[in-house]
Amino acid sequence: MNRTEDVFLSHEHLWSYRTRTVDPNSLTIRSVTHNGILQHSTAETLCEEAARISTKELVELKNANHCPFTFNEYLSYYFYKIYLAYNCSENAIIKNRWIIRNIIDPNITTDPLLHNVDAKYLKDLINACKAYCEGTEYAVAKLLQLFSNDIWKHGEVSCNPAPSPAAYKKPQTTVLLYTSEQLKIFLNAVYSSSCPHRLEFLLALFCGLHTGEILGLTYKDFTPCTRVLEIHHQYIKNKQPSPDASSYIYKQLDMERIRDFQVPDFIGEELVRRQQEKKLKSITRENGLPSITMSDLSNMFVWFLIQKNCSLEKIRYLTGGVQIGPFLVDGTHGKEN
Repeated sequence: MNRTEDVFLSHEHLWSYRTRTVDPNSLTIRSVTHNGILQHSTAETLCEEAARISTKELVELKNANHCPFTFNEYLSYYFYKIYLAYNCSENAIIKNRWIIRNIIDPNITTDPLLHNVDAKYLKDLINACKAYCEGTEYAVAKLLQLFSNDIWKHGEVSCNPAPSPAAYKKPQTTVLLYTSEQLKIFLNAVYSSSCPHRLEFLLALFCGLHTGEILGLTYKDFTPCTRVLEIHHQYIKNKQPSPDASSYIYKQLDMERIRDFQVPDFIGEELVRRQQEKKLKSITRENGLPSITMSDLSNMFVWFLIQKNCSLEKIRYLTGGVQIGPFLVDGTHGKEN
């Protein structure tokens, strides 16, 4: 148990601590939060003592029931000791590790002994995870089905308790992600050719900007000395065009999408020199790559953040609220169009 995460300042300058409590009747470990502690050191001491007691009680519970794992413990064991041994897809490993750490773990409020995992428990857990975004239920159900197949195969439960992923809505949007080699080819082509829109490609790929946000940028939005880029406008299509009106509208972003951040040095250099556009199709076609759009480049930025185990909240902030559902299911990695 991580003391740093489990002791925290709650409200009105009071401290709280979170610990696991063993319930011998339901053969379950529950997460309990204790509030109203005046001093940080006191909260740490109480947390450590509670953890020591719960650890001892958990060992006794496991021994009495001849079950060495709780659900959450075996999920971690399964991923690192079993799943990694037979899965050779780097993308699947990154995706599922991120799902476990950022979606499943935070929603485990009760942690039963492995023998007591049933269909209702897994359905309730999947339901608790759905609040993140569309597609989360399907992604979690798909991972838990692999997990359940394993514990059923090894006789930990009498029947497979996992609900079918088909019972949950799968996002229709597919995400195209270049492989590392394809991305190298693309970037080499961008830098070796006279590419007038290199800047736009880099803003999408390494900053996650959407096409409308890139088109809405002005040089006033960038401060060269600090390399801070402000994103607060976008160009969007005019849904009611007329002979006297432009086909595009310059529009202020919604408040939750407004953001600012430091760009890498190489993008800062491009921003200082130019802000133009270049057709992507010519680069991909001439270099034997699948056709890709500016949105696909933005999506790969999200995938970079998932690879780095970036939190959902930080991903949403850096991208202006992108939906991560499509990234949590099988995409079209390296797909030929």
